[in-house]
Amino acid sequence: MLTPTVTSASQLNQPAARTTQNNLGSKDIFLKLLVAQMQFQNPMKPQDPTQMSSQLAQFNMVEQQTTSNTLLQKLIDAGAAGSASATAGGANYLGHTVTINESNINFDGTNPQPFDVSLDAAASAVQISVTDANGNVVRTAQLGAMTAGNTPLTWDGTTDTGTIAPAGAYTLSVTALDAGGNAVGSKVQRTGIVDAVRFGANGTELMVGGIAASLANITEIRP
Repeated sequence: MLTPTVTSASQLNQPAARTTQNNLGSKDIFLKLLVAQMQFQNPMKPQDPTQMSSQLAQFNMVEQQTTSNTLLQKLIDAGAAGSASATAGGANYLGHTVTINESNINFDGTNPQPFDVSLDAAASAVQISVTDANGNVVRTAQLGAMTAGNTPLTWDGTTDTGTIAPAGAYTLSVTALDAGGNAVGSKVQRTGIVDAVRFGANGTELMVGGIAASLANITEIRP
C-alpha cells in the first residue's frame, strides 16, 4: 500500500604545453619565400602573373587553414577542460545523501520504496500512480488533501489486486488538484546515497539506488 512516512576533487594533471616550430606550412615562412622569390627574380624574365596569382591564392589558403586549426584547437582544449571539471564535480557527490527529481524506482519484490511528493501549493486531492516497465498501471491511490512542500510516502509493492508486484523497474506519477479543480504543480522526488558516478553520452550522472540521475535534477545535498 501507499502510506505516508512518519516524519573536493584532486587537481587533474594539466596537458603538456605544445611546442611551436617553424615549417614550410607556416604562413610566415610561406610569405618570406614568396617575397624572396619576387626580390631575386630574373629581371629579364619576370614572374609570370598567372603563377603569381596562384601563389597568392596558396598563401591565402595556408593562412585560412592555420586560423582554422587554431580555432579547432581552442574548441578541443575547452571541451577537455569542461570534461575535467564535470568529472571532478561528479566525484564530489560520492557518499553524500542527495534529493533528486526522479520518478523511477527499483522494487526488489520485498522492501518498501520510500519517495517524496513535492507540491507547489496546497492541494485538496492528490493521486499517486505506479506504472511497470511495460506501461501498465499496477497501483493507484487517492491520498486526499496535502499541504505545500514535501510529503514522505512509501510504496510497499502492493498492487490494486492486493498482490505484491514482482521485482523490477517502476515509475511513480502524481496528480494534484486544488479546491477549484485546478492542477497544482507537483513532482516525485527520491532521496538516497550517491554510490557511483557515471560519465557517458548524456553527461555526468549520479547512481542513486541503482538508478542514474542527472546533476541538473539534484535539489538538495547533505553530508
